[in-house]
Amino acid sequence: MEIPPHVVSMVGHSLLFILALGMSATVDINSLMTQVRNTKAITTGVFTQFIVLPLLGFLTVKMFHMENLSGLMLLIVTCSPGGSFSNWWCSVFNADLALSITMTSISTILAMIMLPLNLYVYSLLAFGDEVDVMRMLDFRELATSLAVVITAVTIGV
Repeated sequence: MEIPPHVVSMVGHSLLFILALGMSATVDINSLMTQVRNTKAITTGVFTQFIVLPLLGFLTVKMFHMENLSGLMLLIVTCSPGGSFSNWWCSVFNADLALSITMTSISTILAMIMLPLNLYVYSLLAFGDEVDVMRMLDFRELATSLAVVITAVTIGV
């Protein structure tokens, strides 16, 4: 018996919501606001997530002459920002959870523009017109994930 895609999507979004809510509920609002004003850390994180990592993915695709499918999968992974799972790791290793939650929120919002833009640019450079990434992207799922993370963080804080 195959599970319908909408059920898988609902379960995935529910688990993402619970994870983001649980992690953000453990952070003090003052710590979060301090990290929002930490422009050096935020700028470094955004630069690394949306410029360096996608560029490294593209260079890997080109260096190893990857086929369209595996190359595109690597580009998708490297163009996607870090998510709520990084918050869990920060919690486990007693890292700066407030910074991680702040970066998750900011990168999730920026991902609505940067993910499709990076995928478009790097897939065009890597594969030419052979792969139409913009047609493949599910913008509704992307927006839903954005709403889930932002809602969970807002409620949790």
